[in-house]
Amino acid sequence: ARNILIRLIESCGDTWELEVHERTTPLVCMSHTVDYTRVQPGDALITFSKVGVLSIAEDLRQHGKEPAIIYGALPYATRKLQMERFLRGETRVLVATDAIGMGLNLPIRRVVFTRDRKFDGQHNRPLRPEEIRQIGGRAGRFGVYDQGFVTATMDSETIWQGFDAPATPIREAMLGFSDLVLRVDHDLLEVLQVWNSIPAIAPYRKMPIDRYIFILKTLEEAGLALDKEQSLRAATIPFDEREDELLDYFLLYCGQYLDGRTIEPPRRGKASLDGLELYSQMLDLYYSFCRAFRQPVDLDWLRAEKEATALRINELLVRELSQKGKSCQICHAPMPLSSKFRVCYACMMKHKKQLGAQKAGKNR
Repeated sequence: ARNILIRLIESCGDTWELEVHERTTPLVCMSHTVDYTRVQPGDALITFSKVGVLSIAEDLRQHGKEPAIIYGALPYATRKLQMERFLRGETRVLVATDAIGMGLNLPIRRVVFTRDRKFDGQHNRPLRPEEIRQIGGRAGRFGVYDQGFVTATMDSETIWQGFDAPATPIREAMLGFSDLVLRVDHDLLEVLQVWNSIPAIAPYRKMPIDRYIFILKTLEEAGLALDKEQSLRAATIPFDEREDELLDYFLLYCGQYLDGRTIEPPRRGKASLDGLELYSQMLDLYYSFCRAFRQPVDLDWLRAEKEATALRINELLVRELSQKGKSCQICHAPMPLSSKFRVCYACMMKHKKQLGAQKAGKNR
């Protein structure tokens, strides 16, 4: 990023000073693969999905090795509890997604890649050299180990060559729109669509605004007549709009705000791992909405509820899942942790039959 940063700074007429920091602990790329069921103390096994993390953790448990677990959907408080288990030595192995590459400082001796590809939201692509070094760089914590190691569970040229390959220079800077769009005397959705169609001048590239457009269209279709400033404020609230239940709560809150009613906290859902993670996201949405629209929040209740949810998720990860595995949200029958579904096959087939019968009834 150095060259693009210098270009942007100088384009503003500012001065700059370059200070280079070198890595203190050597990082070594091992030339051989490892079997992840034969992990060593201080190993971090890296995969790129929640299903992958839980599947590997299940395999390790079957081999008598209890791991700590970290992935993006975990509430921060749960991640912290899992990190503390690893820091205290309660578990000697970590299974994680690339979430550990973002500022987590853990006593990892060796990073072991179990995949050399990741889905980035659009494509399933090979890991880039900068990603390999960023994730691999978690190994060899200064003051704990003399050196760190990087390897993989498969013979992968992506990992071996990517470790030493030069990072591709960043040649563009992301350009966002400003609140000046609110001053244009037109519908906000139309203004953003026009802004999106105007080409950017190098070295800038337009930031993706598909999410803004989707939320504004959804508000319009739901008949929620927020003004332009309110609409833009709502569109910037962070939540996963692809999750139907979160989107429903978002629209509910917008309606309560327009009606002058109190924003009601979400209701607890399923006590499963997926259900608790979703409830934690609902609590985040509730807080973010109230903060954005300056609505009252019982912070003591919210803090206690988030902590209780995080503890319950941690309990599931540490105790119940290691004993009985994942369970169907309908019949509570045991399911493999690696299953990407929330219900078992029998319940899924039963549901399909019911839908088929309902459809047949309508056709009659």
